[in-house]
Amino acid sequence: MTTTRFTPRIIWLCLALSLGLRLAVHISWQIGGGVKSGSWLWIVENGLKTGFVCSAYVLALWLNLKNAREYRQARWLHIAWLALAANAGISIVRMIGESSLWNLSWPGYTRTPLWGLLQHLAIVPANLFLLLGLLTMWWAYQHSGLGFTIERRNYLVIAGILALMVLLMVYREGLSEARSPYAVSRYLQLTGLVLLSLCAVAGFVLHRQTTQMGGGKLAVALHFLTLYALLRGGLVLIQAEYRVGLLDGRPANKLYPILFDLGWQAVPWIAALAAAHRVELTTQAAKVLQQRRAARAALATT
Repeated sequence: MTTTRFTPRIIWLCLALSLGLRLAVHISWQIGGGVKSGSWLWIVENGLKTGFVCSAYVLALWLNLKNAREYRQARWLHIAWLALAANAGISIVRMIGESSLWNLSWPGYTRTPLWGLLQHLAIVPANLFLLLGLLTMWWAYQHSGLGFTIERRNYLVIAGILALMVLLMVYREGLSEARSPYAVSRYLQLTGLVLLSLCAVAGFVLHRQTTQMGGGKLAVALHFLTLYALLRGGLVLIQAEYRVGLLDGRPANKLYPILFDLGWQAVPWIAALAAAHRVELTTQAAKVLQQRRAARAALATT
């Protein structure tokens, strides 16, 4: 029987704990006057940020690999969950590479063009694997012969998601790499955003597909995969619009950076929730099967 202690409920608790601790340390740091980088509270806050995000992606990687093993005999679904595991694995490398803790050994590292370049060198392949996983999963279910169709109202949602991509292009001057001296950084960021928008569309279509197939835990898992892509795109859009406002002379908001950081800290836990709901589906099915076998065995002995 496939079991795991990391149920969706546990992951929700981990998410709440990570955000709560991070916020508590940040408030303590601000009460202390927001002392300079390198202070012990700054180290604790950024250590928690990197540690929790990496932990969430490690959990998503492990759970996705468990799901892939469940589909060893189903080629396309096996590839799909392996691709989602690759997305999580690359994201771990990205989180380590972009951690502010590197400023301790390389002062100003997170403000250098190299930081942005390395970040997007990881983001693009991660998004490619996410898109591959979603499209491969869609292909597998589309050819299952269950008669999936896209309704008219679904096209409105798809149009809205694509409009998000257009807005990101409109606010591209506010993107983190808009003024990078490396042209490859600028193109990589735009490529990553296009891929992310396509992931959101693919995730939504896949979610509607599983809903027509009967919903349940599988539909919930794909709902979180869609949310994972949409939340990332939404956060990038908010950041871009805020930076454009600063360039136009809008006063800085002290509350914005921590809220934005907390949003990004929640993102990987959403990916872990998607994988956990799929694992829970297998666990519940195995329990039902075991109970039925036990019931038949009891009847046979009476």
